[in-house]
Amino acid sequence: MTSDEGLATVGDLREALEISHEDGIDPEEFWDLSNEFAYNVYINWSDAEAPGCYDVVFQQVSPVPMPNRVLPIWGETRQVRPWSRQLVPQLRSFAKQILPDYMIPSAFVILEAIPLMPNGKVDRFALPVPDTARPELEEEFVAPRTPIEQVLAEIFAQVLEVDRVGVHDNFFELGGHSLLATQLIAQLFTRFEVEVTIVDLFKLPTVAGLAEYIEKMEGGDRQAEMLASSKHQSHNRETLALLKADAQLDSSIRPESLTQPTVKPSCIFLTGATGFIGAFLLYELLQQTDADVYCLVRANSPESAQNKLQNCLESYLLWQENFTNRIIPVIGDLSQPLLGLSQEQFHQLADKVDAIYHNGAWVHHSLPYSLLKNTNVQGTQEVLRLACQIKVKPFHFISATIGFSEVGDSGVKVIREQDSIDNGEVPIGGYVQSKWIAEKLVNTVRDRGLPVCIYRLGRISGHSQTGVFNANDFLYRLIMGCVQLGSIPDAEMIQNIIPVDYASQAIVHLSKQQSSWGKAFHLVHPHPVSSKLFFEKLRSLGYPIQKIPYEQWHAQLLNIAQNSPEHALYPLVSLLTKNNNSQAPTSDSVVLKFDCQNTLDGLKNTSITCPEIDDQLLNNYFSYLINNGFLAPPPVKETA
Repeated sequence: MTSDEGLATVGDLREALEISHEDGIDPEEFWDLSNEFAYNVYINWSDAEAPGCYDVVFQQVSPVPMPNRVLPIWGETRQVRPWSRQLVPQLRSFAKQILPDYMIPSAFVILEAIPLMPNGKVDRFALPVPDTARPELEEEFVAPRTPIEQVLAEIFAQVLEVDRVGVHDNFFELGGHSLLATQLIAQLFTRFEVEVTIVDLFKLPTVAGLAEYIEKMEGGDRQAEMLASSKHQSHNRETLALLKADAQLDSSIRPESLTQPTVKPSCIFLTGATGFIGAFLLYELLQQTDADVYCLVRANSPESAQNKLQNCLESYLLWQENFTNRIIPVIGDLSQPLLGLSQEQFHQLADKVDAIYHNGAWVHHSLPYSLLKNTNVQGTQEVLRLACQIKVKPFHFISATIGFSEVGDSGVKVIREQDSIDNGEVPIGGYVQSKWIAEKLVNTVRDRGLPVCIYRLGRISGHSQTGVFNANDFLYRLIMGCVQLGSIPDAEMIQNIIPVDYASQAIVHLSKQQSSWGKAFHLVHPHPVSSKLFFEKLRSLGYPIQKIPYEQWHAQLLNIAQNSPEHALYPLVSLLTKNNNSQAPTSDSVVLKFDCQNTLDGLKNTSITCPEIDDQLLNNYFSYLINNGFLAPPPVKETA
């Protein structure tokens, strides 16, 4: 088939196959052939009793319309060599497209059949243990060449549970993911006393890359740092140029008509409805308006999408039966062009909805910008495209206060709601950068004539009355982890938290006022408190928590990273570095204070006020944590 003369008949094909590959035929070679010639190939496990055999069917493809001709290769079923080195990398690549990184299998095992029990269920005890051999990669194996590379290769092999690792092997292609990266990072610090983040690991995923970096760090070459989360990265010219290029909005995205937008929509489009803030936004939109709410959801069917939305609202104690007919799921994906919809579906949605609330984003503070770009930046662009098509729709963007840089003179720096986020400095971290660019895109379409409101949120806490909270929130995990650990770091962190019910009520109320168009609103607490208040409350409840120096506490954190992946603090290891020993202001630090006058003016003469962070609020929060099993009840004090 690969000759210039070609093969005209099935007999010619059979004869050619019999001449070559006397030891067996690799199935992937059939696929390769199908890519080069006018045949579709179908490969299935053979019904023959001989193990490792396949049935292969070639179907001729012709540019001339003609009846399908299936050309089976009859005769003796040939023994096929084991699947080649391409299969597992292809499976892993496919899994990365549809699964979050922590769900991607760390090992793949190829079986001719799944072992079953008499009742037809999988016999898990009969499944073979995954092979610890190094998986086949595109890179050829190169053994460690230096002492540092040798130590790194041993660490990689231990964490990934493989027998050997080459210096050019990619940590993530070997089965690594963010949870295993936490163990790797802890061991790197223990062995070399060098702090590496998950973002760094995405940039330097090989033994050779990390070894070079560690050698330069040990030699005092701090300019060698290539950390996306470092202060130096914000000054990196290439990164700055890339981010500015991504902040250029498609020139075709501008209001298409002169229709007058409305503040009383009958149909609303909401993204991120299955997230914590999104669920409360959905609830408030249903409470404060009469509109039907179209919710973008990733799902396989309308039924599963509807169930996903209902389950989310139920988990946050928000569901009401009368919501069923007003919540319309839209199956799609923020990371895809046209939100994963067909051109016709996108057009119909643009014609249907009257207002848009864009809250959806991939929130992950450890990942690099490159992985978050499609969802957080391109997704925002596609939602803006929807807002501008057919009729003008007010666009309400849920942003964050973290987009402002702390670079500048020491002291208190007041950020006003009308201030631009573009001060010449790129914020630190991939997630923050993605939100920064997304807001710049929104500002651009505002200048092109679209009615826009931007709501910059501070840290969101649980519901002020029920106490229900986001289980993945940093502060809650820190509290639960410190109780589990029995110690807290002797470091003060200022907590500017606002209850989620206040934030969602305020956003929806402000969005219903035409005077809000074109404005930004800061939703922050007017009276932030120290983290000490939370831990003092824990002690008053009877939890035996010891305050220890941060360096000692960080050592306990590293032990968790290496030995206790189930610990509440485990996901925070990469965010809590050794040098992060205090968030209290120092003589040369910048403290950002966010003015919220627009918000206060817009909420005048309403009952929507931000609850104080007092003993009553903390009682509600900790009662929910204890009653729902997130915190074990405090030990009962023995009486004399």
